[in-house]
Amino acid sequence: MRSILLAAGLALAIAGCQKPEPPRLTPKEARVVALSPQGLDVLVKVEALNPNRMTLSAQAVTGKAKIDGKYELASVTITRPITLPPSTPTMIDVPMTLAWVDPRAVASLAATAKEVPYVFEGTVRVGGERLNVDLPFSMTGTISREQILAAALKGLPALPGWRPPPP
Repeated sequence: MRSILLAAGLALAIAGCQKPEPPRLTPKEARVVALSPQGLDVLVKVEALNPNRMTLSAQAVTGKAKIDGKYELASVTITRPITLPPSTPTMIDVPMTLAWVDPRAVASLAATAKEVPYVFEGTVRVGGERLNVDLPFSMTGTISREQILAAALKGLPALPGWRPPPP
C-alpha cells in the first residue's frame, strides 16, 4: 500500500512539473478603424485560451499587414502585458498604427473600383521571465472603397504641386 501511495505521489509531482502548453489563439477580428496617407489604424482582436492550470502572461503583440496582395505596411510591436488565467477565454484587443512602406500606395489603391483585401499576420508573445514563446495568428478582411478614397483625398495637400481648386 505504501508503494502505491508513493508511486501516486511521484506521478502527481511529475505531472505538476510538466512544461506549460501554449495558449490557443483564435483570431476574431482585424478591423480598419482609419486609413490615412500615413498608414492604417487597425483594431486587432484575438481570443486566447490558456489550457494550463497556472496563469500565463501575454507580453507583446507584433503584426504586419499586406494590402491587395502587394502593398506592405511596416511591422509594429505593442508591448502591453495581459494576464491569461487558466481555462478562461481572454479577449486581447490591440489598437495598432501600421505605417505605409510606400505612401504612394494610397493613390494606387484609390484607382481601384472595389473593396481591397488585406491580410494581417502577427504573433503574441506569451510567457514569463524564463520561458517565452511567439504564437502566430493570421486574419483577412477588406477595406471599403470609401475609406480608400477618403485617405487619398486627405493626402492630396501633401503631394508636390497640388493646389486646391479655386472657390
